[in-house]
Amino acid sequence: MIPELSPMCHDAAFLVVADGRAILHCNDARLTAAQARRARHLAGGALDLMALQTSGASWHPICYEYPPEEMARVSTAKRVSKLRAAQRLVRQTEPALAVPFAGPPCFLDAEVAHLNQVLDQAGGAFCDPEVSAAWLREHLPAQRWESFKPGDAIELDTGVITRDPVSARFSFADAARAPYLERYAADRAPLIEGVLAGFPDPGPDLYDRFTAHFEHLGGLSDYFLTQIDMLVRFDITGPNGGRWDVGFRADGLTVNPATPDARPHYRITTAGRWLDGVLTGRLAWEDLLISFRLSLYRDPDVYNDYLVGLLKHANAPALRAVEAYETGRDETERIIVDWDGRSYDIPRYCPHAGEDLSIGAVVRDGQVHCLAHNFAFDLATGACVNARAANLTSRLC
Repeated sequence: MIPELSPMCHDAAFLVVADGRAILHCNDARLTAAQARRARHLAGGALDLMALQTSGASWHPICYEYPPEEMARVSTAKRVSKLRAAQRLVRQTEPALAVPFAGPPCFLDAEVAHLNQVLDQAGGAFCDPEVSAAWLREHLPAQRWESFKPGDAIELDTGVITRDPVSARFSFADAARAPYLERYAADRAPLIEGVLAGFPDPGPDLYDRFTAHFEHLGGLSDYFLTQIDMLVRFDITGPNGGRWDVGFRADGLTVNPATPDARPHYRITTAGRWLDGVLTGRLAWEDLLISFRLSLYRDPDVYNDYLVGLLKHANAPALRAVEAYETGRDETERIIVDWDGRSYDIPRYCPHAGEDLSIGAVVRDGQVHCLAHNFAFDLATGACVNARAANLTSRLC
């Protein structure tokens, strides 16, 4: 197993070496370039197959309240960023065969069926494996790329692929998608209804339990409260809902009914039945996020990884591990990058999750863009411009 470097990210890749063959399956893990190269070294210097996720189950930007033109722009950037990350890792490892996999998500319940626009092959935020393989083949033509469907098989000794006859009739094409999803939804309707029935509307004590839940979270990590440092509004719809503000500050956490003069940085909207699932432990916050049964808005449009991390982990030892990782970073190894006639001294490793910026980043528009998680840092100030992260500590040479 090869876990991601930062404990904030709890995914892991698997390296399998058997019978003289080696497979690196990245799963959901976003490995650094150095990790991918080390995996190849551990495999004896060559990988027969490397599988990379090119379509994550991410609520951004699909669940965000963007105007249509902004949604299109952000979706394209998300799509290309993910594909470039896969391209970078494969360039570092040069497997005999590279296989993009996963996604895009599809939605069968009427409540979220409108989100199926993420499936559009030309402009959706997430790619299907065939589109991913075509893009990667174009941008890294010397590499062999293939995509697979259920039942397909490959013989690693020869490289011969046998296609499953049933899966071969399936198409990701836009024209074929709508009728397929309609049939799929009809087939699954009884199961979906059974799940939904397990999440009834909450009782009148919802706000009291919401308050107790966040007061508990607020006592787990002073470090996370300091890093979050903002007001988050929860707009809870349906019976016994309301608009409630949670303040995350260095001096503690507060929960209060929303007031007109308060300006939240994040707004999270969801139905009371789903919030109730979190409060009773039937759902984790991450389950709710990747269910897409909520909408989000942020002003300014800056991602706060610490807010998501606190909700996702909700566990004191896990949060302490993140704090130890981030406060114990060694920044003595530094590199020089050039932009617009000036040279800047920056840490070799990204302050967010440890990517090697000497091979895993690009410099454009006066910013260092880390390709692992798409965090961008201003070279002049070191500040992260699109997310809440530690300063890059860049210095003008």
